[in-house]
Amino acid sequence: MLTAGAVFSDHMVLQRGKAIPIWGKAAPLSEVCVSLDRQTVTGVSQQSGAWMVHLPATDTARGLQMTISCGDEKLEFSDISVGEVWFAGGQSNMELELINSMNGEQAVAGSFDPDIRFYMTPKCAVTGAELVAREAESEWEVCGPDTSAVMSAVSWYFAKHLRAAMDVPVGIICCAWGGTSISCWMSREQLMKTAAGVSYIEEYDALVGDKTEQQYQIEMEQYNREWEAWNARIQEKRREDPNVSWEVLNEECGLCPWPQPAGKQSPFRPAGLFYTMVQRIRPYAIRGFLYYQGEEDEAKYAGYDWMMVSLISEWRQQWNDDRMPFLFVQLPMYVAKADAVQGIDNRHWAMMRDQQMKISRTVAGTGLAVLTDCGEFDNIHPLDKETVGFRLALQARNKVYGEDIWADAPVAERADCRDGKAYVYFADTGGFLQVHGDELSGFEIAGTDGVFYPAQGKVEVNTVLLWSDQVMEPVYVRYAWKNFCRPNLYGASGLPAAAFRTDRFAVF
Repeated sequence: MLTAGAVFSDHMVLQRGKAIPIWGKAAPLSEVCVSLDRQTVTGVSQQSGAWMVHLPATDTARGLQMTISCGDEKLEFSDISVGEVWFAGGQSNMELELINSMNGEQAVAGSFDPDIRFYMTPKCAVTGAELVAREAESEWEVCGPDTSAVMSAVSWYFAKHLRAAMDVPVGIICCAWGGTSISCWMSREQLMKTAAGVSYIEEYDALVGDKTEQQYQIEMEQYNREWEAWNARIQEKRREDPNVSWEVLNEECGLCPWPQPAGKQSPFRPAGLFYTMVQRIRPYAIRGFLYYQGEEDEAKYAGYDWMMVSLISEWRQQWNDDRMPFLFVQLPMYVAKADAVQGIDNRHWAMMRDQQMKISRTVAGTGLAVLTDCGEFDNIHPLDKETVGFRLALQARNKVYGEDIWADAPVAERADCRDGKAYVYFADTGGFLQVHGDELSGFEIAGTDGVFYPAQGKVEVNTVLLWSDQVMEPVYVRYAWKNFCRPNLYGASGLPAAAFRTDRFAVF
């Protein structure tokens, strides 16, 4: 029987300016013909029945038809656009639906735009009949009030700003799963190449032990009962007060049951979703990747740079493009109320932000959306996703499409300490630095003892001058170096300054 990959359907968006791979299954050694607009290509299926052809690159278009035929069998797809396609991956903050974001109902009601379309990669932890069935039901959707509620909010706002700037169709392939570590999105072979990757495999295998599939299912049934009871409490509170904060929800309903039981069939096992989600999409022609992840890995920050390098490399290999743009999100501010009450700040999130900044400055073809001014107290899923999508769109417009706009956050280039003061010199300011608020906040300085104190400061064009009565001779400086704080330094472009510390680097 003739089939096409699940990602091909009515309303799909194809990538402009690139050869377009089309694939599927047919009778062994059969000729397959694919036509799009006035272009027709043919190929022959393998002995296994798998086939793939490549349509020639085409320019922006709308309302096209595609026909795939093999003997007497024929597939037809309609209302096809050609524009810009982006693959959006990660965990819950990428997955968070538009309806559940800030002003979600209003955003969904105003989301009609036939030039923005999305495909939700079916979520399935293991390959098999269930995955095949879900893929058969999946299809591209045209954004509108009846469809966009379930779309990734970050992706929606990214697409909205990109389409408005470029006036071309934008397609988003959503491929995210809440609670996943970075290890879920790479192959086992790739994980085994680094010590950091091996540690994920070994630690998870130890959690599973000799647990059988039946034991795992029993544990999951118990977990699901606990989760459903918790979620019922959450929904009841939201019915009583639609604007209730997560601080109140966590306090009155309890924390979300987490983590799930470990098992060989779990979506949270290393390498699992790479095979059941990422590989099911590739090599669909795309412009690049969007990625928002890291919360689940904060305790393993030390090896996160190696993990990011591995993931970027493998995803690019899967799409046969070692320069494919990879735009990602730096973690915003976050602290759990329980930790805040006890005065606990392990600075794991600060270390993760540092690792993410390192990757953006050392791996070619990447771009970072800095969020030092974002995040919510006691809510690991901040609701403002428009800021995130907008800043990713800035990265794309500047770094990928070459638009002459400011996209990067101010970054500290170096710091000099002399005469009882610290001078921090910034680049990428857009012309000058500015403080949002009455007084500069977020900076700390320390002497040779390494004990940091809040610093007073002032801005002089692209330089910040710092001092403290408690530090007579500053040696080290850091900014926004906490899991959660409210720093307020910005560039002329309105983008927030990135966090940094000098107690590790003299120049960075």
